[in-house]
Amino acid sequence: MRVLGQGQSRWWPIFERVQRQAHLFGEMMEHTGAASGAAARDGRGVAFAAAARRCLACPHAGECRNWLDHTAGSEAPPFCPNADYLSRVKA
Repeated sequence: MRVLGQGQSRWWPIFERVQRQAHLFGEMMEHTGAASGAAARDGRGVAFAAAARRCLACPHAGECRNWLDHTAGSEAPPFCPNADYLSRVKA
């Protein structure tokens, strides 16, 4: 199994997408006040994994980045596929 070294991620676009979406998901959790402990307990972690997959497949990364940059902490935006989940795991 070959492991990508530093600087090689540009040849594997999905790697960059996964990194970007994971970062956005973490920021969205913080921004909306989601509690990491509640997220981990919800469905014994299965719900968190499903939310991460929804984020990875989400076509709204640009809108998400803009919303995070220009909105004070609040409920997740309507375009977010994890809005219900984030509301459920609020601190």
